[in-house]
Amino acid sequence: MKSRIQKPEARSQNKSKTVLLYERRVWLALVLLVLSLIAAPVSGQRSGTALAKNSERNAVELYQSLLDLQNPWTVMCIAAHPDDEDGATLTVLRRKYGAHTVTVFSTYGEGGQNATGPELYEELGAIRARETMQAAEIQGSEAYFLGLRDFGFSKSAEEAFRIWGHDEALRRMVLKIRQLRPDIIITNHDTTSGHGHHQATGRLALEAFDAAADPRRFPEQLSGGLRVWQTQRLFVRVGSPGGTGNTAEETEARRSGLLVSIDRNERDQLRGVTYSEQALRALQQHASQGPWPQTLPASWASTTLYRLARSAKNAPPLPPNAQTFLDGISLSQSLADTLTPLAARALLPLYSSNERESVLSALVAARKGGLFTARLRTSDQPRFQLMTERLNHALATASGINATLTPHTDALIPGTITKFSLKISNAGESNARIASINLRGLKSVKRLNFPLMLARGETVTVELQSTTSRTASISVPHAEHLYDGKLFGEELAASINVEIDGAAFPVSATTRVDVAPAVEIASITPSPLVLTRVTPIISSPTTAVLSAGSEPSVEFTLRLVNHQNQPFSGEIIIGGTAPKTAAQRTAITLAADEAREVKIQRHGNLTVMDSVRGNVHPLPNTLTFDVVGNGSSGIVSQRRVRVVWSDARVAPNLHVGYIRSVDDTLRSALAALGVQAKELTVDDVRAGDLQNYQAIIIDNRGYLAHPELVGANSHLMDYVQAGGTLIVFYHRTNEWNPDARASRPQLAPYPIILGNSRVTDENAPIVFSEPQHPLLNYPNKITPEDFAGWIQERGLYYPEKWDSHYSAPLAMNDEKEPPLRGGLLAADYGRGRYIYTSMVWYRQLRAGIPGAFRVLANMISYGR
Repeated sequence: MKSRIQKPEARSQNKSKTVLLYERRVWLALVLLVLSLIAAPVSGQRSGTALAKNSERNAVELYQSLLDLQNPWTVMCIAAHPDDEDGATLTVLRRKYGAHTVTVFSTYGEGGQNATGPELYEELGAIRARETMQAAEIQGSEAYFLGLRDFGFSKSAEEAFRIWGHDEALRRMVLKIRQLRPDIIITNHDTTSGHGHHQATGRLALEAFDAAADPRRFPEQLSGGLRVWQTQRLFVRVGSPGGTGNTAEETEARRSGLLVSIDRNERDQLRGVTYSEQALRALQQHASQGPWPQTLPASWASTTLYRLARSAKNAPPLPPNAQTFLDGISLSQSLADTLTPLAARALLPLYSSNERESVLSALVAARKGGLFTARLRTSDQPRFQLMTERLNHALATASGINATLTPHTDALIPGTITKFSLKISNAGESNARIASINLRGLKSVKRLNFPLMLARGETVTVELQSTTSRTASISVPHAEHLYDGKLFGEELAASINVEIDGAAFPVSATTRVDVAPAVEIASITPSPLVLTRVTPIISSPTTAVLSAGSEPSVEFTLRLVNHQNQPFSGEIIIGGTAPKTAAQRTAITLAADEAREVKIQRHGNLTVMDSVRGNVHPLPNTLTFDVVGNGSSGIVSQRRVRVVWSDARVAPNLHVGYIRSVDDTLRSALAALGVQAKELTVDDVRAGDLQNYQAIIIDNRGYLAHPELVGANSHLMDYVQAGGTLIVFYHRTNEWNPDARASRPQLAPYPIILGNSRVTDENAPIVFSEPQHPLLNYPNKITPEDFAGWIQERGLYYPEKWDSHYSAPLAMNDEKEPPLRGGLLAADYGRGRYIYTSMVWYRQLRAGIPGAFRVLANMISYGR
């Protein structure tokens, strides 16, 4: 007789079989329910018109939410800068397959150029971060940032790692992989070519692939529930923009068939456009890096190829000529039964029947049946959480329950209470029950009695408030919080717990609000303040004090924002490190929620004189601007302005015209040099009445900013022939070089053909190849010291060919590269002179680099 006592292992196996059998019965019942709903007529025909009454966006969102329930996989794209992501592939993965897609960016892109405005560096990074979020929304992905510094174009990964710190950069990437747990990683970046940030990011991706799964690497991260994570595969794009140095690997991948081809020109039938068209719309959100085409260029390839670069040790092999990155990868049977059940896969057919009520009934049944509920604690718990969140979103979308959270002011102010309105609407076909509301960072103004009934077509508004601590961290201006986690302000949220037909699900409403002082100094101009010998607001460089009775002054423009819903009265106090005079006070008043500019005069000498080796030298100074309220000694907000001295002279009686691009750097620089300056329009150029200007400057990329200037260029050439000096700051090759297709002739009087060479080391030595050239000697004697303290780079898009009429008095190069001599070109033309320069004067002028003002003074004085 056999013993009736089972071993513990056997009992466990039997129990697992019983649970599995039960789960399969639940899924079968759900499938039958779905099929019956498809076949059954709908009473009253109310549901048959439900989708028609909703916007197209809601219909698309419902389909996407049902598609998302079919796919439990996560794909991560790793990119160096905003706009480096493969938006088309991300769009295909999410919109066609329903994969969970995320992108991790090494930097915020703050070191790039700005095509739309004056913002640079951290200000530009804050803009690009928000542009990236908008692009990600169109792609259906999520964006995350490592926060490594974008210090401008780099030519090697080694330079990037010197700035970033290799181990710190790797630590950040490993942490994101462990947090987001991607099954697949893709990247546009190889390890040996293109931008140094791209190379470094490509290397980090390969290292982090292994390190994230190794408990010995960054073990301090493995606390609070975070675990190691082994990504299954890593793919590198073949022939990505910027070139690739991995031709051997690509050749082998082609030979062995270890490539994945993404058809980005496939049409998304639901949205009526191709995936490439959606990706272009996302790319257009990166406006500061434009201009982008409005329609798909013919040069865009219809397919994108990726090669398999890494596989996990136990990952199944990639099938030859795989159709997706995930081909061949599968869940264990027990996970598949709960994460990709038949019930979930049977939901999409309901969409085609156009019956929202049927979709909702099926989702309610799925929730009641425990869809995506993990029976036992499992290391894949985050995957269950992801799918549960997707089911919650599907229920909210199908039910028509939505919620919005709106602040009554534009910012949270430390030490004050901010009011919010939570609006909950039922645009669906079923009555709903609100069981409770969970709040984060908020509290209800009055006690709510639950449950609340929300009939179809009904909207309720709940008044909430948030109390901001007096010690809360300020998050504006955004440029000052690019790296500290405060870039997007404080997140406040409400989770509405809804019940329909006995199934419970949350509907979330979140908002991000800046934390700001009661009155913010949003900007100050000029900043920095550059003083020269001709500036009528300093004492003579040979005397340390002003003569009796003189009272020079400088005007500052402050943009003030009153974030309160009540008026503000107070003062702006200007102090500084010198001179030893009393702080100046200016009364201000602002209406509730008012934002406006105020002009303030700062009187008195603005430099400190320091005797060195018997000479008197002006020293830098810092001015402090404080906002204080009446009757209070506390500072409401504060900003500082650097005062910079540049020993720059200009030829007498100069009248300069300039054609502005996107900022006021030239205007401020010319004002600092004490010359009469006027901003010119293209109409001014067309009129040809330019003889009153001794020099005219076209700002960087001016022919792009004003395309009509190309057609008016002959008037500028006539101006030079008649005796004027024309100075043109740098342009990109595709904005400058002659192109018949773009109707763009040669823009210079003698040919200049731009290339893509650049000098990225801002400290690269400068060689004076023509030391006696007037540009280096009048009215300022230029020396190597004038090129000290530069920021980011020397220049970019240097000419690769130029006519022999030009002289090139400067040469420079990055380490181990040949000298580039075209950074400053000058030629006589008729009775005038023409200058083209690829050096980044606008960055140096804006930063207050003294030598840049001396060279600019020589350029506008050239020929005088």
